[in-house]
Amino acid sequence: MKLARVMAALVALLPGSMRAQSAPLWRSVDIARQLRDTLPQRVRVQYTAGKVDVRGTSDPMLYSMHLRYDERRTVPVHLHDPDQHSTSLGLEARGGASRASGQSEDGELRLMLTRAVPLDLELDFGGTQSSLDLGEMSLHSLRLDCGATDASLLFSRPNRVAMRDLDVNVGAADFTASRLANANAERMRVSAGVGSLDLDFSGKWTHDLAVTTRLTVGKLTLRIPDDVGVRIEVQRVATGFEHAGLVKRDDGAWYSTNFDAAPFKLRVRAETFFGKIDVQHSAQ
Repeated sequence: MKLARVMAALVALLPGSMRAQSAPLWRSVDIARQLRDTLPQRVRVQYTAGKVDVRGTSDPMLYSMHLRYDERRTVPVHLHDPDQHSTSLGLEARGGASRASGQSEDGELRLMLTRAVPLDLELDFGGTQSSLDLGEMSLHSLRLDCGATDASLLFSRPNRVAMRDLDVNVGAADFTASRLANANAERMRVSAGVGSLDLDFSGKWTHDLAVTTRLTVGKLTLRIPDDVGVRIEVQRVATGFEHAGLVKRDDGAWYSTNFDAAPFKLRVRAETFFGKIDVQHSAQ
């Protein structure tokens, strides 16, 4: 009888123990690396869930990172390979923990990246609330992958170098990109599954820009300065297209009335299946 009572007590305690083991164990850490040279670098950042803030810094640091994370499920990553000029930052899942299991709005990543060194930057975020200000950095390329997220991308000041490619891929998301002309990119590709894409092309124009967008379900808003000529090629299924101020030409594309005379031109190829495309013109 005594053994039976002991076993019953252990069984009764088991669910509480399991709950204690699964509860988040929050830790915070600050990590930084000094800037050793000005050679181009490749930086990859992975973060699964929580709040994200990324921006540039003029301090003599390659990066400065603050993390708040669940120690039971994730491990901080800060790997730098000086020979390959590459850096990996953020979090990775602890053994046995899934990528999605650690999702919590209590997690946080604050990251400062150097403005002085040319970067190929890859950002891989899961279910995050992301605020990115990449103004006045030296980005050769940018790739942003997001899951179920609310994200805002801002180029508050012009990119210091010419950017080859800017690629954004989001899942179920509300994504806003502002002052995209400041990215100084030759090409942009933005795709989303479900949600809204709001793309603002104000900023400092120095050359023409080609943009490809793809949206499955939701709304695409294009905000274009009045003095920029625009050509929009629309491929769509069961969707609307608001095109005030645009004229359809023989090639099937829509043109702004100032396209031929405009000093800079924006060429957009927009594809959506069950979505709406809205074009808005405004002053810089």
